[in-house]
Amino acid sequence: MANVLLVDPDEIAFLALKGFLAGDEHRTAFVSSSQKAMEFLRENVLVDLIIVELKLEASTGLAFLKTLRNDYFFRDVPVVFYAAKTTHEEIQEAYSMGVQSFYRKPYVQESILDEVAKVQGKQWYWSFFESDDVFCRRTGFSLDQMAEVLEELIPVIQSASQSYKELADKFLKKSDLTDEIKEAEKKNLFLQISELRGDFTGLGIPNLEKCLNFLITCALESRWDEFKNAAEALGHYAVLFSYRADICKLERKTYKATAVLDRLSQNALIRSLPPHEMHAMIPNLRDCEIADGATLFKQGDPGDSMYLIVHGLLGVYIEDKNEPEPKKIAEIKDGDIVGEMALIRNAPRSATIIAQAHTQMMRLDKSAFKRLFLQSPQMKQAVQALAEHRSMDSINKRAGTINVSNWSKTAAQKVREMSERIPIGFLAKNEEKEKEEIRRGVSCVEHWNKMVDSKTFPVVSEAAMRREILALKGCPVTKSASAAFTLTTSSIVTSLHPVMDLTERDPGLAFQMLQAGNEIRQAKKKDTSTFIEDVRMSVNVIGEKRLGSMAKTMPHFHESFMYLNHDANWHSYLKFLLATADIAQFTCHYMRLISLEQMAFLGSLIHDIGKLLFLSVQPAGFAHVYHYAQENNVSILESELLHMNLSTRQMAIDFVEKKCFPTCFKNVIRWVEEPDKATEDIELVMVVAMARYMCRLCRIGFSADVTHQDLLPLQYTQLWDSIQHRALPSFNVAHYEMQVRSKLLLL
Repeated sequence: MANVLLVDPDEIAFLALKGFLAGDEHRTAFVSSSQKAMEFLRENVLVDLIIVELKLEASTGLAFLKTLRNDYFFRDVPVVFYAAKTTHEEIQEAYSMGVQSFYRKPYVQESILDEVAKVQGKQWYWSFFESDDVFCRRTGFSLDQMAEVLEELIPVIQSASQSYKELADKFLKKSDLTDEIKEAEKKNLFLQISELRGDFTGLGIPNLEKCLNFLITCALESRWDEFKNAAEALGHYAVLFSYRADICKLERKTYKATAVLDRLSQNALIRSLPPHEMHAMIPNLRDCEIADGATLFKQGDPGDSMYLIVHGLLGVYIEDKNEPEPKKIAEIKDGDIVGEMALIRNAPRSATIIAQAHTQMMRLDKSAFKRLFLQSPQMKQAVQALAEHRSMDSINKRAGTINVSNWSKTAAQKVREMSERIPIGFLAKNEEKEKEEIRRGVSCVEHWNKMVDSKTFPVVSEAAMRREILALKGCPVTKSASAAFTLTTSSIVTSLHPVMDLTERDPGLAFQMLQAGNEIRQAKKKDTSTFIEDVRMSVNVIGEKRLGSMAKTMPHFHESFMYLNHDANWHSYLKFLLATADIAQFTCHYMRLISLEQMAFLGSLIHDIGKLLFLSVQPAGFAHVYHYAQENNVSILESELLHMNLSTRQMAIDFVEKKCFPTCFKNVIRWVEEPDKATEDIELVMVVAMARYMCRLCRIGFSADVTHQDLLPLQYTQLWDSIQHRALPSFNVAHYEMQVRSKLLLL
């Protein structure tokens, strides 16, 4: 993840940029002027990339870049320029000052992500230091020792920075200091810097050495303004020392966590739990040991903990009515786990465990285990499935399909992410807090909370929902997509292609374009029987002037209302829709339905627009409906009907029936969940249904549905039974599924 600062007076530009970067979990911050940008840098330091608009408040992007390049500490921060209008001379000047890239507005998501990718893993501020490997090899220090040294020097460098700035202020005030006093002050200063240099000798920070030398040069030549700037830069090293010490600790923490997770991943049952949630288990594991011959627990005891065997040997014994002594049936060795099923199924111990040698273990208590899955909906869902629906045979079968290395890597990466320090300026309200803020201004929140708490259903009447849905003039779009559309349409110069590129990758915008384009075409042609079925053609029909006015009237919703957790949110949902669209195109190609490829992509993108309608008219309801389905082991459809007497699928069907919208896409929306009932556009519906199922099966993104049981391979489903007769005789469903899985691994 990267920390990206946008310097632009237009807040809409920030909303668009934030939307582009959020999908890849990059952090963003926004300031409107060059002065505020420099203040932000000095307060946060760890800014990986700055994106700058050429025209700024009371200044220009070029003036800011010049200030940045003349700054002693921040001169190497990567900068990307964007401008709605520019000249060749401005572009040349920017590149002469070392700008990373220069683009014309509007923002293009792929370009933004490419620029961020250039700085990841090689942040400018780490060039001040030797690499960890080189430092440890040269000094013989461990990472822990390196962290200790850096932490000890933080107050030293902070104190020096402050005293040097005070000295600079004293000289800059030009008070009545005699030459003798000035010389004495300088002599004392040189002595202090010499001692400070000794503290940092051997630390492998050449830039710090240069900074200290520069301070001496400035003092000798009485350049006190520059001296003060360099003294302030010296203080920034304290921030880097602190952060680098954290990184060293994090490396050790991640290394230890990875070793534990590697062991955990060997257990089929644990491996079938979500890897991205396993980071929460690590802090709750406690070291313990048992002596040779001691009993860990007895058959019939309550299950109060589970154990990971680090080193040793345990015997598994069960009571046999025909035998006077318990019978040994198995042994538990290094890396094995024991006691987990008693926790998951809340059942007594099924066997007696006796140590066969002195054994070192890690213990997870029942209370900690319960906290983990209560905090994580995905973990809770997986544990419930294990407890209620799976035998060990099915667990072993599923675990055999999971790549152990990838599982461990994902789990370990989450440990690192959760422990990573975030600069204060990028700690702007997280999604959950942002959602709470928005909730205060939404009138339906109190109503939903009150009705759900009192278990009064339906929360909203079917008639009220239908009225609100039909009152919408167009399909709602997210706030960030609306901002990106506004920015793009206001920056049209010679081509509509940027608008086309943007709208065909967003469900709400794609729907809007198809609806508006067909309304205009049918009004001109007086033909209501044929439709434009291509978003790019619709944009062309709408034209530049109408596109600008559409940006002002679009209904929108805030994506935060779909935020349930780190993995169930709008960006994960959009990932699911786009993956479904890509697989639908691939399926058309695989089944030789070449003429349907573009329609299959669009049909997949907009097949679930009922969720967007729901989020727009009753934003407080989505989380309630989802959590009820999850906690009560029912489907999303059942939960929707309980809360509203209406499903989001039916909302979408009602909505599109009243719109000037291509019939083929209406049919996809109507029948995608029941393709066997389709009476028109059957092949298109079938392709979208297959692609949707495959993305749910492979757990790509967030489908906004609840799956309480593992999905079966496509060939064993009712879906395939209902559509296979429409496939070519040569179609091999097993090979198709293998090809789709390979493609999805690349997404």
